[in-house]
Amino acid sequence: MAMTLRELYESTNKRDIKLIAGKNGLDNVVRWAHMIEGKEISTYLEGQELSFVTGIALGKDESLFELVKHTYYNQASGMVINIGPYIEGISEEILQFCDENDFPLFQIPWHIYMANFIKDFCYQITISDRINIELLSAIKNAIFFPDQENLYKPQLEIHNFSANWPYCIAIIEILENSTGEIIGDEKRAKLLKNIENILIYSYKRTFIFELKDRFVLVFAEYSEDEIRNIVHEIKRKCREILKKKNKMYFCIGETSKNIYDISKSYHQAISILKLQKKRENSDEITAYSELGLYKLLLSMQNKEAMSKYYQETLEPLAEYDKINGTDYMIVLDTYLKNNCSVKEVAAQLFYHRNSINYKLSKIQEILSCDLSQLNTRLVYSIALMLREII
Repeated sequence: MAMTLRELYESTNKRDIKLIAGKNGLDNVVRWAHMIEGKEISTYLEGQELSFVTGIALGKDESLFELVKHTYYNQASGMVINIGPYIEGISEEILQFCDENDFPLFQIPWHIYMANFIKDFCYQITISDRINIELLSAIKNAIFFPDQENLYKPQLEIHNFSANWPYCIAIIEILENSTGEIIGDEKRAKLLKNIENILIYSYKRTFIFELKDRFVLVFAEYSEDEIRNIVHEIKRKCREILKKKNKMYFCIGETSKNIYDISKSYHQAISILKLQKKRENSDEITAYSELGLYKLLLSMQNKEAMSKYYQETLEPLAEYDKINGTDYMIVLDTYLKNNCSVKEVAAQLFYHRNSINYKLSKIQEILSCDLSQLNTRLVYSIALMLREII
């Protein structure tokens, strides 16, 4: 994962650089370091940079406080101020602003060559990025080329990730409510940064990357409960950013025994996503371990056999509904999901009980079946599940 201000600060052994405000923001991610000598320059920040200021370009019409605020509002991670002939001291209002906004503010004395700090920080960030790229590449190879162990095991172990740890994949997909299309690049980029911040702050053995406009999360050596809690935290942050304007799907595959089975976890998460989208069941966190019989059905490879099973059982009823404008499929599904209680079906679908009994009679006639038989109910329950999968 990317570096944080805390890691960079601690790497200096706090020599000649002092944190003077905003300590609660030390876990901000840092993507790069830049010299920022004026408000105009700060507008070019892309976010998550550490800014360095000497004050040499501050004019009469531009105060240090204004520059600090402008840099913060342009989403910098923190600021380092060079105390000397151009900036003699830092006012209480600046310190208060940085503390209130968790914006880390550091100072270094004039005799320290600030370029060395920038060079060292950028070097560390580059090394961190390289390690992260190598680890992500190894994880992707393990997912898509599980049989080619040489493509991922050595790289993981070089960076102290054991091949024998349990691994788990979660997938997040977010759609526009109005169109059902994937959210735009700007929204995705904002969400990705926020999710990365959550992971970097508290969860070190995690990764996130984009694939086919979805977020793929990788968890190394976390329990199922821990993973669910992390995904819940991410969901809260996504909802905070997006409000209620988007459909969100959170799907968690099964935790693998080791890296060699991580591909199964990924494909399980994809299967859950397809199932939830078909059900139009958004905004829930769904884990493979909770799916019951669906786990068996999702693991079946013979799609042709699954389609044939559905055709031989439920397709006549689906065709009847299509031709006659009836809702017998809905009635049957509700009936089986409510433990064959006519009362519950009538209440849920807003029908009189006699109407439900009539509809059930017609369903049995169309399907030539007896729904009072346990085996018959099981046959059609499975067929209804298959309808959501195929």
